[in-house]
Amino acid sequence: MAHFFADENVFMTTVRLLRDLGLNVQRAQELSLTGSDDLTIFRKAQELKAVLVTNDRGFGDVRVYPPSSHHGVILLKMEPDPQKVEAVHRVLRELLRRESRFDRCLFIVDASKYRKRTRP
Repeated sequence: MAHFFADENVFMTTVRLLRDLGLNVQRAQELSLTGSDDLTIFRKAQELKAVLVTNDRGFGDVRVYPPSSHHGVILLKMEPDPQKVEAVHRVLRELLRRESRFDRCLFIVDASKYRKRTRP
């Protein structure tokens, strides 16, 4: 089973959702990484061999974070609007139900769909 690492910008409702689904999730805040730069967060996810869950669109840049360099990234494209969060959560639940492999994959999740990138 995959291990997940939530960046500090991931809403607590999302962390609760993942944990309620029985997933192992650590938060950046729990590891005293609040305020850390992206490279530190990325390296911690790799050290933990965890799928990075984030709202930070910078992690979607495959030139900087190519899928071949990590254990998986789930980029959530959502705003702090309860209806929009719930829509993204529906798609996230679908992703987690359908996908079994996260290693070397970038998933971009929005309110209507998710996309999966495995290259470069």
